[in-house]
Amino acid sequence: HLDPCLISAFDERWHDDTSNFHMPTREITVALDDVSCLLHLPITGRLLDRTPLSKADGIDVMVNLLGADATDAEYEV
Repeated sequence: HLDPCLISAFDERWHDDTSNFHMPTREITVALDDVSCLLHLPITGRLLDRTPLSKADGIDVMVNLLGADATDAEYEV
């Protein structure tokens, strides 16, 4: 269960340009562990999944998930 007031308070104090929260006492940087503790969200599993992709699969991911042009994806891969 998430507290909407807590999330709203964080949202109001978030500054995109610095990726920090500006609190009444000072500016702070919130780490992933802090968010997990405050919002009771578990941090489990691996951060990166390094599953190998074929060239065709890589191009498919770039085009379908990232919206890249097929020609540009072919060049980059």
